[in-house]
Amino acid sequence: MNINLVKLHEGLNKLNFQIKPDDLDFDGEEETLFLFPNIIDADVEVQKFSDKFFIKVNLLTVAHYTCDRCLDVFDQNLEANFQLIYSKQTRYQFEDDEYRFIEENATEIDLSTDIREHLLLVIPMKHLCKEDCAGLCSHCGVNLNNETCECERTTIDARWQVLKNLQK
Repeated sequence: MNINLVKLHEGLNKLNFQIKPDDLDFDGEEETLFLFPNIIDADVEVQKFSDKFFIKVNLLTVAHYTCDRCLDVFDQNLEANFQLIYSKQTRYQFEDDEYRFIEENATEIDLSTDIREHLLLVIPMKHLCKEDCAGLCSHCGVNLNNETCECERTTIDARWQVLKNLQK
């Protein structure tokens, strides 16, 4: 996703992009491509002040997950927000990840790498179809969200069976 610097006017510029996941170069990782089958909406605000560009990006897409408990496939909104500062002045030294330098004669800023990184960073570590997902039965494998099973829920460790016999 490129921002054309020549077309920007001084002050606030609002842009909107629709990005195909294939354009973000996820390196052909099937799992990552599975997560992002939908178009990614990017609302971008660029504030131009002479040779500095303050960029705010809001990303919204619907991600495709497999539940970690019940293995059902489900979709969930995924949102990422980040800010970057681009400058043509290289005399400043910053140790900030959000500050970038561009060449004096640059006509475009490519945000694809930053968008890809921020989307990957906001993926939740645990994917749950719903917060109270019951998961799968450990004995018969039935999805406990959809049906109940007749499996015995209490299992006794064989090492403790002797103590159970003492109660009788």
